[in-house]
Amino acid sequence: MAVKKEKRNRKNKIGQVFNNDVFQRALIGGVSLLAVFVMISGGAAPKRYKLTLGAPSGFDISASRDIENTMKTEELAYERVKELPPVIRELELTNTKMMSSMYDFFDTLDALRAKFIPMLEADSELKLVELFEKENAVSSIPILENMPEEILNFLFRQEATTELNQLKQLLIRDIMPQISTTAITQENLAEVLEDYHIRISKNIPSLQMQQVARHILTGVVVPNSMVDEAATEKQKSDFLESFKLENPVMIYEGERFVRKEDIVTPDIIDVVRKLGILDEKTGPDYLFLGSVFLLLLMLWFILAFYMKHFSAKTFESRNELLFIACIMVLTVFLALMAKEFVPEYSSYITIGFIAPVLLAIFINIQLSIVVNLILTIALALLFPNNTTFIFMSIISGTFAAFLSANANQRRRISLAGFVIGASNVLISACVSIIEKKDWVAILREGGVSFLNGVLSVILAIGLLPFFESIFNMVTPLKLLEMADPNHPLLKRLLMEAPGTYHHSLMVGNLAEVAVRTIGGNALLARVGAYFHDVGKLKRPGFFKENQMAENPHDRLTANLSTLVITSHAKDGEELALKYKLPKPIRDIIVQHHGTTLVAYFYHKARQGGKGVEVKESNFRYEGPKPQTREAAVVLLADSVEAAVRSMPDKTKGKIEGLIRKIIKDKLDDGQFDHCDLTLKDMNDIAEGFLTVLSGFFHERTEYPELEKKNTLTELDSQVYNAIDKKEKKNGDDHPKQVEQKALSDETTEAATAEDSTDRVET
Repeated sequence: MAVKKEKRNRKNKIGQVFNNDVFQRALIGGVSLLAVFVMISGGAAPKRYKLTLGAPSGFDISASRDIENTMKTEELAYERVKELPPVIRELELTNTKMMSSMYDFFDTLDALRAKFIPMLEADSELKLVELFEKENAVSSIPILENMPEEILNFLFRQEATTELNQLKQLLIRDIMPQISTTAITQENLAEVLEDYHIRISKNIPSLQMQQVARHILTGVVVPNSMVDEAATEKQKSDFLESFKLENPVMIYEGERFVRKEDIVTPDIIDVVRKLGILDEKTGPDYLFLGSVFLLLLMLWFILAFYMKHFSAKTFESRNELLFIACIMVLTVFLALMAKEFVPEYSSYITIGFIAPVLLAIFINIQLSIVVNLILTIALALLFPNNTTFIFMSIISGTFAAFLSANANQRRRISLAGFVIGASNVLISACVSIIEKKDWVAILREGGVSFLNGVLSVILAIGLLPFFESIFNMVTPLKLLEMADPNHPLLKRLLMEAPGTYHHSLMVGNLAEVAVRTIGGNALLARVGAYFHDVGKLKRPGFFKENQMAENPHDRLTANLSTLVITSHAKDGEELALKYKLPKPIRDIIVQHHGTTLVAYFYHKARQGGKGVEVKESNFRYEGPKPQTREAAVVLLADSVEAAVRSMPDKTKGKIEGLIRKIIKDKLDDGQFDHCDLTLKDMNDIAEGFLTVLSGFFHERTEYPELEKKNTLTELDSQVYNAIDKKEKKNGDDHPKQVEQKALSDETTEAATAEDSTDRVET
């Protein structure tokens, strides 16, 4: 037994936790936050690609932001740095030494030729080689050592003198000055020599002399410069750094830098890794997920604080909180679908305006605008760096809230769609012009933006009936449908309790005008008043307005009569549930009497009690007291209409006095303790009631009693005599005044004559 009792207690505690309002609000907020977090973190996190080096990528990959392909930049820089010439440092006195060597060569050669040529001519048997060895001439001119014998023989002939002088002039005056200005290094020496050999061959036709010149240059010309390795390396380093900064290989946002058929190279893997979209199986990005969650959590707290301080009624309503949560989750889901299936235009076609439209229709403008701002910031994570989306969502979303609030016709909501679409086009065009986009892009994005506004409102209109049914909430459109006299319950009221029906219509008129003066939902008050007494259908004959003759209460005790009278509120709630009336209407039905006292039967019981104690609580309605301003006004309108109708003398002053007395009595009785009516509101309500009742119970002209006559001629004479007497009594002696008075009363006289005719015929 103890174990069962403990389990039962535990279940009760769990049930109390789940039924706790704070827990339910926290649960709704937490679940919606997690749902939005999952969608946004999944949509905002970049798609990851698994790539294999050297294999086709298999994906079309576009950059999510501007990024530099650093490996390509470095590769291009190293290719360009190869084209840089090395830093050359000139060797001092080298050019002077070469020129001196050239002069020495020709001076020595001239001396040898002057000595050897006569000797060779005198002795034909004498060989030049023998002569060179004998005189040791090679040591004085090393250049001649490697010359072929036939070239030497040609050089030491008298007929070669002219050509040799030409060569001397060419080398000393032309070639050597040019060589001294040329940077000759060990690396380019052969190339320089070859270049000058070609120049000589163009100026000297003799092949033998060309070979002589080649040997001379080869022997004389040496490097006059050397590569400065340190300076060259510094030059390359500076060039690389400068080139990388000035010529980066950029991949711009939205640019497709990898195609399916492209072979994956190291630079592609490097770029994909830097973009954070390379699948390297490193696990979830917890830092990214944590950041997204914290941002969303702060937004949810802001929304909760706003509702708690500025929209307490919504904050305390589980239904409305659940509705807001569903709208927010649905909006984020639609944005995610747009990004998934239309990524290029997702920020322009995100159908996010259903939130401000539906919230403005179901709840209020203020909360609609705040929720729209919260969603805009949250969805900005899905569309980073998209200025158009932010401006469009905030501006057009605010327009949507104002245009949809209190809309009582679907046509007005549809018109809001076109206005929102036009606003989207204007915003998109302005931002595109600021961002210097071309006109084709502006027109394309503008068209998609216009479609966004129209589709959002169409979807919102389509969802209205479902949300009305699921969350048991009412819209102006639903209320207008319920106000139709052909509503089954109103038709029953008209046929089975006609007095109550007409009473309800009058209460509806009073409540609508009064609620409008205090800024409440006038349409809800009017429709609630139409249905407030439907509980009387169960026993219509027990209520005065439906009684034609006898009163059943004459045969009942005061207690039983009170039970019958007070039960019509609960009976009305049962009928409302049967006919599926929305909860706000059911609340008005139950609360339209609050806990007021059934004074007539209470006093009747006290008078006939014969010493028996009569408890006042037994003669009060069960309540609850009105929880909203609309229910409170219906309570007052119900009491005022019944009281004024029973007044014998309905003058404006007496009507106003009665209205204010009833309001004061209800206030003193504590019937307005649970609604936010102020004293100013009550004064405005009294004036609203007075306006309606003064028009309904206005003073009418009293007509003289007409005796029954046998003929129409006698009747006509009596009517004219009565009019004549009335004019004389009013002092209308002037003929023209009499004529004008007669004309102004023409309609009244006709009605009187008609009434008289009916009497005669009867």
